[in-house]
Amino acid sequence: MVAGFFSIHSLNRSMHLNEEVERFDRKILENIDSLSLLLAKLHAEALMSALPIQKKISLIPKGGKSGISAQTYFSALEHFSISQIKQQNLLKHLQSLKQEWEAYLALRKKLLDALKNGGTNEFQKLLPSYMITYNNLTHNLTDLKHHYMQEFSTHADDLREQAMNSFYIGIVIAISTLILLFFLLMEVNTINRKLQSYLEENESFQKRLASANKALTKYSEELENEVKKRTDEALEHLMKNPLTKLHNRLSFIKRLEKNSKASVAIFNIDRFQSYNDLFGAKVGDKIIQEYAAYLRQTIPYLYEIYHLQGDEFAIIEPDKKASATFLAMVKRVAELVSEFHYTDENGSFMLQASVGVCIDEKQPLTKADIALKKAKNSSESLVIYSENLIKKQQYLENITMTKVLSKAIKEDRIVPYFQPILDTKTQQVHKYEVLARLIDENGLVIPPAHFITLAKQIKLYSDLTKIIFEKAMQSIEEHDLNLSINLSADDIHHRPTRDYIIDRLAMSGSSDRVTFELLESEEAQNYEEISAFIHRVKQYGVKIAIDDFGSGYSNFAKILKLKVDYIKIDGSFIKKIDTDADSREFTEIMHKLANTYNLKTVAEFVADEAIYNTVRTIGIDFVQGYYFGKPKPLHEILNKEEAQPDEAPKKGDSQNRYEIQDMIWD
Repeated sequence: MVAGFFSIHSLNRSMHLNEEVERFDRKILENIDSLSLLLAKLHAEALMSALPIQKKISLIPKGGKSGISAQTYFSALEHFSISQIKQQNLLKHLQSLKQEWEAYLALRKKLLDALKNGGTNEFQKLLPSYMITYNNLTHNLTDLKHHYMQEFSTHADDLREQAMNSFYIGIVIAISTLILLFFLLMEVNTINRKLQSYLEENESFQKRLASANKALTKYSEELENEVKKRTDEALEHLMKNPLTKLHNRLSFIKRLEKNSKASVAIFNIDRFQSYNDLFGAKVGDKIIQEYAAYLRQTIPYLYEIYHLQGDEFAIIEPDKKASATFLAMVKRVAELVSEFHYTDENGSFMLQASVGVCIDEKQPLTKADIALKKAKNSSESLVIYSENLIKKQQYLENITMTKVLSKAIKEDRIVPYFQPILDTKTQQVHKYEVLARLIDENGLVIPPAHFITLAKQIKLYSDLTKIIFEKAMQSIEEHDLNLSINLSADDIHHRPTRDYIIDRLAMSGSSDRVTFELLESEEAQNYEEISAFIHRVKQYGVKIAIDDFGSGYSNFAKILKLKVDYIKIDGSFIKKIDTDADSREFTEIMHKLANTYNLKTVAEFVADEAIYNTVRTIGIDFVQGYYFGKPKPLHEILNKEEAQPDEAPKKGDSQNRYEIQDMIWD
C-alpha cells in the first residue's frame, strides 16, 4: 500500500509538471512576447510621426493584443509564482524592466511633443537617447524572457527529480515488502508451534486458577465472618452510656426492633437544663447519676433501665399480658420520682419529673415521647398515650402542610441548599451535599423534617426527589460542581423515579461529578434491585456513599457487595467523639475496616474544633458539619467563591452542642 502511494505520488508529480509547463507558456512567454510586440508598435508609431510619408507607409507590426496596456502584461508576470526564493529574483528583474519601460514612455512622449511643436533641433537631440533606450529595453525584454525560462527550467528539473524519487522509493518499498512477507511466512509456522504450546500451558493454568478461586472463596467467607464479628464487638461497646453505665438509646432501639408492639415509659427531669446552666455541667452530670441510681432503687430489677439521652430514661415491657402490671408499676414509680431531692454544696432542692407512657403500641418510643411532651406542657406529671391525644392536632397540621407543600411544588419553591464537604488533607472543599428546603410564601425556609414524611403519605415524595435531582444536575452542568445527592430506598424501588434518574444521567456529560448517598438505616424491599441500580449508575461515573453508617446495624460485608465508594459514619458517634471513648473506638474501627477495602470515610456532625481535630487524628478522609458551614443557597456559595476564590470555607465558631440538634433536619 505504501509503495502504491509513492507510485501515485510520482504520477501526480509528473502531471503537475505538465500543468506547470502549460501555465508557464501561457502566463510568461505569451505576455513577454506581447510586451515585445507592444514596444515595437509604440516605436513604429513614433517613427511614423517623424516621417512625411506616414500616411502612405505602415510600419506598425502586425499581431499582438493592441488593445491591452503594458501594465496588464506586467501584472500577469508579477503574479506568476515558481518558488519563494526564485520569485524574489524575478520580481527584482521585472521591477527594473518596468522602470525602464516608464523611462522609455517618458522619453517617447518628449520626442513626440518636440516633433508636434516643430522643435526640429530638440527632436534631433532627443532621438539618439530615445533609440538607445528603445534598444536597451528590447534587449532587456529578451533577457527577462531568458531569465524566466532559466528559472522555470530549474524548477521543472526539481519537479522531475521529486517525481523520480517517489517512483524509486515506491519500487524499493515494494521489494522490501515482498522480502518481509517472505520472512513473515517463515515465522508463522514458528508462532503456530508456540501457540500450541501456550494453549497447553493455559489449560494447566486454568486448573490451578480454579483451585486458587476455591481457596479465595473460603478466605472471603472467613474474612466476612471476621468483619461481622468485629463490627458486632464495636457496636457492643456503644450500647452503654459512659456517664450512668446504663444501656443507651442504641441498645433501647435494638431491643424495640425485636417486637412489633411494646409498652414503654419515659422519665424526664423537669427544667433540668436550667440547673445545668446555673450550676455547670459537673453538677448536671452528678444530678443525672444520682437520678439514675434513684430510678434503679425504685424500679423493680425485672426491668432494664435505659439512659436515652441527657436527662431522659426509659423502661420497656414487650409482653402484652404484663402491660396492666407494667402500667400499675409505672404509676407507683411516677409518684415516687415526682419529687426527687438533691443536695450538694450549692444547697438542697427538689427536682420534679414528667412521665410519658404508651401501652402495647406500635412505634412505642415515638408515642411515649408524644405523651411525655404532653405531660411537660400540662399540669399532669404522667400522661398515657392515646390516639385522641394527637389525632386532631396532627390532622390539622397535615392538612395545612399538604396545602403548603402542594403549592410550593406548583410555584417552584422546593429548592436545594448546599453544605460543604472538606478534604481533611487539603482542607479544601471536595464537594457539596444537596439538601432539600421548602420556601413558604413569607420566605421562611422550612427543613425537610417538616414535610418529607407527609410527602410520602400523600404520594408527592417522588416529585420532590425529581425536583431536587434536576436542580442539582443543572448546578453541576452550569458551575462544574461536585455534588452529593440523597436517595432513599423508596426512590430506587419506585420505577418512574429510578428510570428518570438513569435517563438524566445518560443525557448529561457531567454525571461523573455525582455521588448518591443511600441511607444505611432504611429498610430495602428488594436488595437485588438496589444492587442493580448501583451497578447501572456507576457505568456513568457516579459514586456511591452509605449515609448514617452504624445506625442500621447492617452487615459490613453485605455493604461491601454494593461496591460503594464512601462510608459516612453516623453523626451520633461523631458529635461526641472527643468526649466518649466508645464513640471514638467505634469510629476508628470503621475507618480501619474502610481502609482495608479502599473505601473513603466521611465524618458528619463536625460541630467544633475539638471534634474536627479528633476525626483528623483518626485519619478520616472527609468532614462535614456546622464548623465548616451550614447549608446555604447556591448563589451565596458562588458569591463567596468569587470574593475569596483561593480560600476554603471559613470555619465557624465552636458552638453549643445543643445547636447540633438543628442538623437532624437533614
